[in-house]
Amino acid sequence: MKAVNHFYIVALALFVFSCKTTKYVPEGDQLYIGAEIEFQSDESKSYLRKLRANLEKDIKPRPNRKILGVPLKLGIYNFLGTPKKEKGMKYKLRRKLGEAPVLYSKVNPPFSVEVLQSDLYNRGFFDPRVTYRVVADEKRKKVKVIYTVNTGRSYRINQYKMIVPDTAMNKIIVESADETLIKKDKRYNLERLKSERSRLDKALKDNGYYHFNADYFSFEADTTGSDATINVKLKLKPNIPEKAMIRYRMKEVFVFIDSISSRRNEIDLSDTVHLEGVTLSLGNDLRASSVVRYVYLKKDEYYSRENQQLSVNRLMGMDLFKYVDAQIEETDSAKLYAFMYLSPLKRKSLSAELDLVTKSNNFSGPGVILSFLNRNVFKGAEHLTINLHGSVETQFNGEFKGLYTYEIGPSVKLTVPHFILPFRVGASSLFTPQTIFTADYNFTRRVNYFDLTSLRFGFGYSWKESLAKTHELMPMNINFFQIRNVSDYFRTFLESNQGLQRKYEDQLVAGITYSYTYNEQVYPDKKSQFYINFTADIAGNTVALLSDLTGEPRSETGTQTFLGIAYSQYGKVGIDIRNYLKLTKKTQFAAHMIVGVGIPYGNSEALPFIKSYFSGGASSIRAFPVNSLGPGTYHLPDSLQNAFFFQQGGDIKLEWSAEYRFPIVSVIKGAFFADIGNTWLYPTDHTIPNAQFNFENVPKELAAGIGFGLRADLSFFIIRLDLATPVRKPWLPEGDRWVLDDIYIGKRDWRRDNLMLNIAIGYPF
Repeated sequence: MKAVNHFYIVALALFVFSCKTTKYVPEGDQLYIGAEIEFQSDESKSYLRKLRANLEKDIKPRPNRKILGVPLKLGIYNFLGTPKKEKGMKYKLRRKLGEAPVLYSKVNPPFSVEVLQSDLYNRGFFDPRVTYRVVADEKRKKVKVIYTVNTGRSYRINQYKMIVPDTAMNKIIVESADETLIKKDKRYNLERLKSERSRLDKALKDNGYYHFNADYFSFEADTTGSDATINVKLKLKPNIPEKAMIRYRMKEVFVFIDSISSRRNEIDLSDTVHLEGVTLSLGNDLRASSVVRYVYLKKDEYYSRENQQLSVNRLMGMDLFKYVDAQIEETDSAKLYAFMYLSPLKRKSLSAELDLVTKSNNFSGPGVILSFLNRNVFKGAEHLTINLHGSVETQFNGEFKGLYTYEIGPSVKLTVPHFILPFRVGASSLFTPQTIFTADYNFTRRVNYFDLTSLRFGFGYSWKESLAKTHELMPMNINFFQIRNVSDYFRTFLESNQGLQRKYEDQLVAGITYSYTYNEQVYPDKKSQFYINFTADIAGNTVALLSDLTGEPRSETGTQTFLGIAYSQYGKVGIDIRNYLKLTKKTQFAAHMIVGVGIPYGNSEALPFIKSYFSGGASSIRAFPVNSLGPGTYHLPDSLQNAFFFQQGGDIKLEWSAEYRFPIVSVIKGAFFADIGNTWLYPTDHTIPNAQFNFENVPKELAAGIGFGLRADLSFFIIRLDLATPVRKPWLPEGDRWVLDDIYIGKRDWRRDNLMLNIAIGYPF
């Protein structure tokens, strides 16, 4: 009942809040609550929905913005009232968090009618009629405008011809005709004509027409009578510059390390290398072959704007230069010079990063990462990164007070700015591909429990398909981990838990991983930004084949081995989907969903511990300690709840989180959030009760939490404090799992057991 009462209180508050929206509307004026569009048209409903969305953008001004149907910013503006002075906290809060009422006196419906008719004409409705009527509520001082749109007939393309008298130019245009945007039976659309003109301009510039411009094209459109069709002709405008019709070739292509002595009036050709149609002067620190592979302008070939841009982007993608300056100069004939100046970054750098970690399981401690970078280790822009990390964690209070853990280990990463393959791969995007070699060693000591060593080697490729799309393929990913110095207490615990014992045995994990990322956050002007990351991980098949061929014996537990080491076999896929919706200029609704499935098979009865899914913690279900949830409704004994290295993990994971993010003052931002999720086991494990995945039981076995967060956004990093409390505990008996009615903030014991403070760097997603 408490939850229901809270709902009605919140609903009533929102209702009262919204009822005062006209408080600061002047006498004789009204609050403008927006416009509606009514159609009189024979067009399909689906098309009219899209048309309405486009036309609504033409209507100005916009009414006060709403969140969940309520004009909250206007409510805040009215609630705070008029400050006495244009300074102070009240004035700043009203200006930053509030929004003044949009008045009808600022609305000009006749002008909007003209704009709507013009937009309709440009979309192929050549006889539109738009009228409007004002609907006013004098009593409530509110008004809206309804626009009635009679679209008339929609004209479609009957025929499209490209008429260019120049033979060479016409050949290029005809060869690209299959890519045309103007096709028979498509609706006439002015924006599509402009895009077609830009497309043809690009095709010409990429084939030598250096001085051509899209404005030199013109379109003629003729309606064909009573059938609402239109013929379109593409022509060259008269009297265009003579240079625009000349097809240019590259006379010379020069590439220099940028310095005073390398300016073109001081070129020393005796100190240059001629390679693949390019002249390079790079000194002794950089191999010419590593640079020329990314110079796509070549001597005697036709000029291409795309190749010029591709050269700049790929050279910058080597991450060796501060900038790449490409200059094109014309000779006295149909020839061009290309001068490309490369300004190098500092070759070597050393950095240190100090962290202070506070986890939700009450373990805290410092960490440090020392990093050395050489950007040109083999004179081919190969990046060598050597890291050494170390950390110490302990509980300063609680049942594990004095118990500490520490980690230390080096890692090496070599990144080569091209694909290392037995064959050459052509350029498929503006971005520089990479071949990656990795090796790292990690030693972890859980004092009084065990020592864990991990050795990993990897080899693979990373490339960007476009600005938003990234691929990473690791055909070789080998990880060997070993547990030593197991304490009697921990050994006894493992012997009583067969499922956990399988996760902690020495194992070799060797397989292939693939990752695809689509990230729309690179488009900052997009209102709704999606992020999708898909991963696939398959391990053990090649090792199993080698084990069979060599006749390896089985281990004491009956597990097949390779080189005397038990190996894992599993298949694992996961998807991480996020959506960032801009509600206003400074507020955002962010949602996050993770679905992961791992299936052990063959030589494995369980996923390795390092490959298991976990739930709970600062970037997961924040109302629960790190890695503490699941699998299923299983719950560790209270005495072990904060020992994060005892956590079971799962083979299947489902999580969903949502946040409403908003500014508070200056760099301080806030968020209300909710998290739902859990993990499960795929195969049955009788030593872990109620952990088996069953699709029908999933809704009943989800954990949930809510909370409030403060974030200090310092641009270069974000400090996050999230305070959360559980609202659903899946391990409780059915019918008792919702714990909203148990919330008692004034009770100390409740706060100790149910309030979880997460301190972290960066957003949770």
